[in-house]
Amino acid sequence: MAVAYLATERGLDRLVAIKVMKKSQVADETARRRFEREARASASLSHPGIVQVYRYGRLPDDTPFLVMHYVKGRTMEDRVEAEGGLELTSARAILASVASALAAAHAKGIIHRDVRPANVLWDDERQEALLSDFGIAALQTPTGEQVSRLTNMGEVIGSPRYLSPEQIKEEPLTEMVDIYAFGITGYELLTGRGPYDETGPVRLIAAHLHAEPRPLAELRPDAPADLADVLRRCLNKDPRKRPRAADIVRMLESEGAGGALRPTGRGHEQADLQELVRRRVPQIVFVTAGVGWLLLELSSQLVDGGVLPNVFYRLTLPFVVAGVLASTVVSWFHGERGHQRAPLLEYVLLALVAVLWVGASVWIVAAG
Repeated sequence: MAVAYLATERGLDRLVAIKVMKKSQVADETARRRFEREARASASLSHPGIVQVYRYGRLPDDTPFLVMHYVKGRTMEDRVEAEGGLELTSARAILASVASALAAAHAKGIIHRDVRPANVLWDDERQEALLSDFGIAALQTPTGEQVSRLTNMGEVIGSPRYLSPEQIKEEPLTEMVDIYAFGITGYELLTGRGPYDETGPVRLIAAHLHAEPRPLAELRPDAPADLADVLRRCLNKDPRKRPRAADIVRMLESEGAGGALRPTGRGHEQADLQELVRRRVPQIVFVTAGVGWLLLELSSQLVDGGVLPNVFYRLTLPFVVAGVLASTVVSWFHGERGHQRAPLLEYVLLALVAVLWVGASVWIVAAG
């Protein structure tokens, strides 16, 4: 799709990579839009594990180009081909870095869609891995209700080696496709090969749909059980059962703690806050609390006006507290993975609280 050049930015006296679209691709409107999307997606992400885009522009002949951070080193694909399976500590650190980069992208509603060793660069100077190439990324709305993608119906983008079952079946796209590809990438970094024995595209697709991945212990006996468990969960056929990228980071960084989830720093606290917003927990709790406050005010006015007995207010208060607490819990689980389509359960809960409140009111009035 493009040609990369090494250049010197004179003003800042630094090396940069200039990615210029190939002449044969310039007339392709979809290719141009993907190129622009890479610029927008990468520029919107500020993360040490993502290759930074400094500038997007066009040459005098209208050819698009990107000016990017120069990474002095090889891709992880090249490194695995040269070295085979990586040393465990190094592989774990690289996977944690990639997972952290994916967590940042997913928090912004960006799905990479092309996670593989060829798109993970190894920086020889900084001794760390960076995720690159957001050219075929998809963009989600904050609630996950729609996905913006430059793909025609029936067109599958990406290598068959890393396609998730839901991509093959053309199901709704979520960030879990990145997690599946991450699991395959993990196998390749650790073993030099993927989790399935099949090689041809058709057989690979069948394996993604139906075959169970080979246990990591068979391919890499010295791999720790918690790392094997993380990758196994990433390759679950059901995307709802795969871990989120932020959870993977915690599990990989909790070496020796059995993969237990624990806070690991300010960045993860920020990711947790973003996840709360993505699941719409604050919004739903705010609405529930607002409705509860109105109920309390109404009951207080009715009690003060002598319309209802004082016990009515005392009954309303626990209903409201229970409603807010239940709404908080239900909204978190109903909004799992940030794909809450509609807060149906929360509305049902609010309706139930309202019915109980009205029913109690009628019973008290009738009894009085």
